[in-house]
Amino acid sequence: MLDFEIGKYLERLLMRVTPLKKEPPGLVEAANNAKRTWKQALDYLNYIDNTFVDYAVHNINASERRYMALVQQARKEGLTAWSDSLSKTALPANEICERDGQANPQN
Repeated sequence: MLDFEIGKYLERLLMRVTPLKKEPPGLVEAANNAKRTWKQALDYLNYIDNTFVDYAVHNINASERRYMALVQQARKEGLTAWSDSLSKTALPANEICERDGQANPQN
């Protein structure tokens, strides 16, 4: 009986000590993190010494390319910045849009 109690105690202790497994971030979260990193790299350029300019420029270019690659991947997967219900209700399909004073002939 005592061994059973110790086993339960150890199991509970290990569950508290062991970090939870996190799933890798989704594409949207990864893109948001990359955009934040890119903005931080741009801001970092304002506060560096002249000896670190090359590093700052490299960091800006790398973070920008990572963000653009994630945005391109999101486009390939068909992700948008708004939900489908919002995009369908924004403009009705039979609405006539004016552009430069001329009606759109797509009705």
